[in-house]
Amino acid sequence: MNAQNQESELWRRKFEPVTDWRPASGASSSIGDSKSVFEDPLAQAQKAAVSLVKMLEPIAVEARDKIKDVTSVLDDAVGKSSTEARSFVAKTLETMAEKIKPK
Repeated sequence: MNAQNQESELWRRKFEPVTDWRPASGASSSIGDSKSVFEDPLAQAQKAAVSLVKMLEPIAVEARDKIKDVTSVLDDAVGKSSTEARSFVAKTLETMAEKIKPK
């Protein structure tokens, strides 16, 4: 009922002279409500992003270390191998690069 009264008051005031202007009742609470509609999900998304970074960081460090190990082994193998072996390694790396390439 109160919301209906406020709405009818706003419609009535819309067509009254400008000299009769006064702030609508309850306007500050609606602004606060609309702010919380956006701020709450934003805060939750930021918390989820921080949590995801914390979870993925150890995996990324481990992956980086493994890539360094594989790189050094491949570098040694390519330096001592024939042209065919180097060609095979190059094709394998290209295939791997295509699979992990961001889209």
